[in-house]
Amino acid sequence: MEVVLNDWQSKAWSDSHRFKVICAGRRSGKSTFAQLTVINWARQEGLYWIVAPTYAQAKQIHWQGIQHYIPQKLISKKNETELSIEFINGAKIQLKSAENPDSLRGVKLRGLVVDEVASIRNWKWLWQEVLRPTLTDYEAPAIFIGTPKGFNHFFELYEEGQKVDSIYKSFRFNSYENPYIPRQEIDQARKELTEDNFQQEYMADFRKHTGIAHKEWNRDIHFIDPFDIPSGWQYARGFDYGSVDFTASVRVAIDKDVWFVDSCYLNNTSDVKGHADAIRSQDYGLEFVPCWGDPTGKQWVAEFAMHELHIQNANKMVGQGFRGWVDYCVGKVNERLKPVPGNTVYLPNGKVIENAPRLFVLKNGKTDKFVSQIEALSWKETITGEIVPILEDTGDPTGGHYDLMAAFRYLAVSYQPQNNNFVLPDDTRWVNRI
Repeated sequence: MEVVLNDWQSKAWSDSHRFKVICAGRRSGKSTFAQLTVINWARQEGLYWIVAPTYAQAKQIHWQGIQHYIPQKLISKKNETELSIEFINGAKIQLKSAENPDSLRGVKLRGLVVDEVASIRNWKWLWQEVLRPTLTDYEAPAIFIGTPKGFNHFFELYEEGQKVDSIYKSFRFNSYENPYIPRQEIDQARKELTEDNFQQEYMADFRKHTGIAHKEWNRDIHFIDPFDIPSGWQYARGFDYGSVDFTASVRVAIDKDVWFVDSCYLNNTSDVKGHADAIRSQDYGLEFVPCWGDPTGKQWVAEFAMHELHIQNANKMVGQGFRGWVDYCVGKVNERLKPVPGNTVYLPNGKVIENAPRLFVLKNGKTDKFVSQIEALSWKETITGEIVPILEDTGDPTGGHYDLMAAFRYLAVSYQPQNNNFVLPDDTRWVNRI
């Protein structure tokens, strides 16, 4: 069978990188590209997989399609139960699911395609612990295909493929680049969908994510190179408590009304003393850092105080129910993310930022988890008009609870500069000169 690739498929097909990342819009031809790639690989004896998030997706997306492109004279055996096709040359293509990681262990692959990567849960663990070792024996290639879902692990794969000296190469294509889909059909989808949904699903835009809470966030603007924080700047912390869940804290350095997130703490394996010791270690050498935490955590406040970490109750949430809490608290964070016309920020490293927002995050290796959470935090609206968090494992080390963002919100709604010097009882090391 003769198959004609479209322009974007030809570009990705001819690339020689071992690992390819294909970010593409709906109906752009990415599934066809995956199927043709695996069939081409199967000219050599060996085992080849297409892995999808679920068994149902693997079967629905690829089972009929992959059979369509294989000449029947080359097939020696088909098994619809295990979704496998064996060739007369000894090659075997099998469709697999990421739902059962143990079933993916202990094999030697000659090629791997992972489809809908952005929707696979626990991706980093699955790749590093399970899938990557299957490619080692034959130094096998892999292709990662999907449509964006915010700034999660698929975005990180794409970013890796943008590096000059990487064994990864990433490509991004929108739905308009498939000549076999009528342009007017995509135009009609644009009219019917929200702008966020259209940009994500059809334009393959990482910066648009349906339901994302902090839409003002932009790595190009807010995630900046680190600098030495001047000794005269103030500091403050937000806290979210947890015993089984994570205890989280975010620290900001403050210059007038501009905040710089410079470190965070996230741990669910320690007791209160361990948390307190770790936080005080982070703050060692600084003057007193005022802290605000969950206002329902009276017992936590008392226990942390016993270990020389003093936390004030955050302002109680404003508004009715969860919707009011989101509108007010998330809104406070978003206000800081918005560019302010005429606001000029002079950084200690000499850089000048015009029309600057009032919130930045330093690229110092201590804030990566915060960035993952601010980019992934999402909401969905129920049929009754309520909004609830979308809880996912992807992009969030807390399993979808986004505790660092909760800690940061407590700070955002509570922080007030304190002008009076004071010394905390029985702890003369901590002197507040804010």
